[in-house]
Amino acid sequence: MEKGLVSIVLPIYNVEKFLDRCVKSVINQSYTNLEIILVDDGSPDGCPQKCEDWAQKDKRIKVVHKANAGLGMARNTGIENASGEYICFFDSDDYIVLDAIEKAYNRIKQYKAEIVLFGFSNVGSDGRTKKCKIPQTDKEFYEGDEVQNIVLPDLIAPNPLTGEKTYLCMSAWACMYSMSIIKENDWRFASERLYISEDVYSLLYLYRVISSVVILPEALYFYCENRTSLTHTYRKDRYDKNKLCYESCQKACDELDYNQDVKDRLSFQYVSNIIGTLKIVVAADCSRSEQIQNLKEIITDQFFQKVLHQMNIKKESLTRRILFEVMKRKLIGVVYVLINLKA
Repeated sequence: MEKGLVSIVLPIYNVEKFLDRCVKSVINQSYTNLEIILVDDGSPDGCPQKCEDWAQKDKRIKVVHKANAGLGMARNTGIENASGEYICFFDSDDYIVLDAIEKAYNRIKQYKAEIVLFGFSNVGSDGRTKKCKIPQTDKEFYEGDEVQNIVLPDLIAPNPLTGEKTYLCMSAWACMYSMSIIKENDWRFASERLYISEDVYSLLYLYRVISSVVILPEALYFYCENRTSLTHTYRKDRYDKNKLCYESCQKACDELDYNQDVKDRLSFQYVSNIIGTLKIVVAADCSRSEQIQNLKEIITDQFFQKVLHQMNIKKESLTRRILFEVMKRKLIGVVYVLINLKA
């Protein structure tokens, strides 16, 4: 009996250096009943031709060329062209282990789940694996209210009351989805041009209709740090975009009737995102005085301070607690030193 068709969506934009590595990891999968959709999002480099070349080599590959509209919209194009029983969304500058689809498919079929979540490995710009994040949950299968009450909060952030980390990842690429749940609910990704954490915002809506999740405690995905993606320019609207995304996620929680735990975890994620923004500030190619001024504008913002003061940080690491406290006290010079050390 032939196993079900799995659609693999690869949004492609300006990744000429990495595209072959990604496509090879997909076409060489031990699981062969694949539909591979290469969505060329108006890429300005050699990717469009590379896509066509790959389609000539493997009949399972379908190429869609479209005007540039961003990652979220490219993934949606993949959904609209997919005919598989299950679907995965992988970034085209990353890659997967050669039995990733087989393991994910077997697990999702075994439990008749709507989503299977798996772990990943961080890969440095030198190609070396830096660390693996493997899911560590109390059990393998969650259903009914457990999905919204246990899985979703743990996807967003560690438990602030216990400090427990499950190493689940709320990202489009760390899972395999049932196509039926997507089609039945007409679900689509939001644009990262509107929401800086579009995966989180989009998946909040999907998880409201998910009734079964299975965990696969293995790292099947390689998330790559690419030098070309690292920025040394700080755009001042980045903080505002983080704030807008957080506010939009909180509103979504009200609309979807999620509990307070989900909202609290989103606060932790928001602050973590802001710390990431602060790292970009201190790495930016500008004067030290300008870096400090940009830090000050963020840290003294009333909205950020309000979220900071509402958080329970008792279970955070010592270094994080120190950073949180100096940010609360608006000690800009100390924050600058600490962020430089973290960066």
